[in-house]
Amino acid sequence: MKNIPTYFLASLIGGFALTSCDDSKSTENTAETESQAIPVTVDNFVEAETDHYFSDLMEEVPVNTYNHHREYSDIETQVVIRENQDCLYSHAVVDCSEGALLVNPEWDKYSVIQVFDENQYTFAVLYPGDSLYITPDMLTKGNYVWLNIRTEVRPENEEGYADAHAHQDAYVIKANSAKPYQAKGFEKASLDKTRDSLLYESPKVRSWRAFGTPDAVTREDFIIAAAGGWAGLPKEHAIYWPKIVPEGEAKKSSVCSKITLPKPPLQYDKGGFMSVTAYDARGWIATEKYALRDRNAEPNPDGSITFYFNCPDQANNIETVDNWSMVIRLYVPETPEQVIEYVENLDKNGVKIEVVE
Repeated sequence: MKNIPTYFLASLIGGFALTSCDDSKSTENTAETESQAIPVTVDNFVEAETDHYFSDLMEEVPVNTYNHHREYSDIETQVVIRENQDCLYSHAVVDCSEGALLVNPEWDKYSVIQVFDENQYTFAVLYPGDSLYITPDMLTKGNYVWLNIRTEVRPENEEGYADAHAHQDAYVIKANSAKPYQAKGFEKASLDKTRDSLLYESPKVRSWRAFGTPDAVTREDFIIAAAGGWAGLPKEHAIYWPKIVPEGEAKKSSVCSKITLPKPPLQYDKGGFMSVTAYDARGWIATEKYALRDRNAEPNPDGSITFYFNCPDQANNIETVDNWSMVIRLYVPETPEQVIEYVENLDKNGVKIEVVE
């Protein structure tokens, strides 16, 4: 798959402004480094954003090493945009230049190792009991992959956490090479500017066309989702619905609002579940009680669930900030088609966030 074309620069954006320095030689070296930085545009944004995350993780842990989060993501510990409170996260960058074995051990709860390359194309998702030997010819670019791992905590008590932590510790990476990932030199200022411009488009993304292999995604959804939902799972494994957003008074954190969602068609016997997560306007965790999944929510008599926002006296309450955003996640669909129909019917049936009078 190495012959699959990656994104190329469509245009150049201005470089960094130079800073002054008493040492003229140092100034020259700085100018040379800055002039060599690769400007980021929409055309190369996905690779640049992926490089950004790969490089940042190399500052936390060595290559071929898991960085396990032992608690749910919060304001201080979030790594990737639009993380959630569904599972515990683990991340790793793996050198596959000489082959690497990944193993997700047998387990009776929800757990996935998502594997994607330097172009952010997901080519494997490993459930408990699955293993995969990766070689460079399986990748669309480079010799490295990112492992985005989700480990369920069930029940949410001391015993459940101990079980989840033991499973995290059992994930296997056996790589035959351990060369650290090297940053590609993308320009940070234009990367941030491009990301911000794409974030405004996030509600229009059709997640089932945004994540997966090159033949499974469409360019527009793929690029926008890399800004607003980097590292999302392909449609066979999850459907994301960011289209329902608060409007008017409901955008205020001082206003009590709600949304009622019918029970979705998921493979509950295989760990499937639904969650609702609230973020700030840019897609980052901004409060302590920012998410709720159906397993922990109080259902209505018909099986639907009413999620409340900024209603402290109500069950199923989620806290937000002003101008918040929301994502509905639906893990392990019965079929992608059934869940796509489910979320599209939310639109057709006028399901929305309503102010509680």
